Amino acid sequence: MNTKTVHVKNCLLGYGYASLIAYHKLLKTNNHEDILILRNENSTPIFSIEHEGTRFSPLPIFPVEESELYNSDLFDDVPKQKPISVSFSELTNFNYKDHTIEQGSLASFMLSNQGIDQRLCLGLKQWGDSMLSKPFSQVQDKIKRHYISKSGNTRIGYVNGKSIFKYAINKLNPEVLNFANLQKIDIEKKEVHTNDSIIKYEKLVSTIPFHYLLDLCGLKHNHNTDYASAYFYFFKYKDGFDENQVVYDCDFNSDILRIFSIKDDFLLAQLRSDKQGQIPIEKIRKRVQELVPSIKELEFAQELFVPMSYPLELVTEPSTLESIDTLKENGVVPFGRFGEWGYSDLHELDWSTIF
Repeated sequence: MNTKTVHVKNCLLGYGYASLIAYHKLLKTNNHEDILILRNENSTPIFSIEHEGTRFSPLPIFPVEESELYNSDLFDDVPKQKPISVSFSELTNFNYKDHTIEQGSLASFMLSNQGIDQRLCLGLKQWGDSMLSKPFSQVQDKIKRHYISKSGNTRIGYVNGKSIFKYAINKLNPEVLNFANLQKIDIEKKEVHTNDSIIKYEKLVSTIPFHYLLDLCGLKHNHNTDYASAYFYFFKYKDGFDENQVVYDCDFNSDILRIFSIKDDFLLAQLRSDKQGQIPIEKIRKRVQELVPSIKELEFAQELFVPMSYPLELVTEPSTLESIDTLKENGVVPFGRFGEWGYSDLHELDWSTIF
């Protein structure tokens, strides 16, 4: 097979919301031909599902109303939404004294800062028993920024079942080069080698998990790469649950973390991901009916498992930090939640680093 060589000013490695929004921002000072997205053709883009003949991303990744990103020109043509409506079910079958909580753990942090309430119950359901002993420093950091700080954090929901980010990026029409296999990155020559191409770039912005990036670049790392997954069941229904309502399930015996009404006839239930493939559909259907008694004709549609959703520990190991500095010195920018290994939202990213 002949290897083709491609020259581009800005190369974006990865095909998620972070790289697509970065593409949009780079267009302010570049033409389309100056920017190229490298996409793994074997990956499902933005973990989409198909419903009623339309493929879209239903993941609960929401803009924040007060953010600079939501108020930018990216959202000029996007239908505006009201904030998400959030409620909590009654706290049942849970007593924090039943659990041994170690000092410095995420659970200890939540008790000292959040109080003994639904959040510890929900945290144990989402993160599992390891939060009783491990710090989960990324999660602690997220809680501090979004809840303890009292900063504006008003979430804007779905539009007709689609993420508003999906609406925003549909107009981009980016330049994309698919690859089947990513072989190596030569940061000195500024080259990305795939199975059939060599991409010569001036700047590389990578949103792939950054320990994969370091491996591809031949750089050392020795940090904690633990992460948590996310698991969803989707249900169709006829009536009784309006679009953009969220209910957090505070029954500790339930496998549901929260339910979202994606549309007024389609919802997702986010489940305990450590029980993937083990949760009876009928059990979840019955619990959803209990959480929203008004809902009618609830019917299971499909499931979705997202293996990498939440990075758990901050990167502090010296050789890894040194490798990250080496990347940046050579025109490579780790970017986005898993690119930077930071449990951050899109509006929190420092977009200036991509220029």
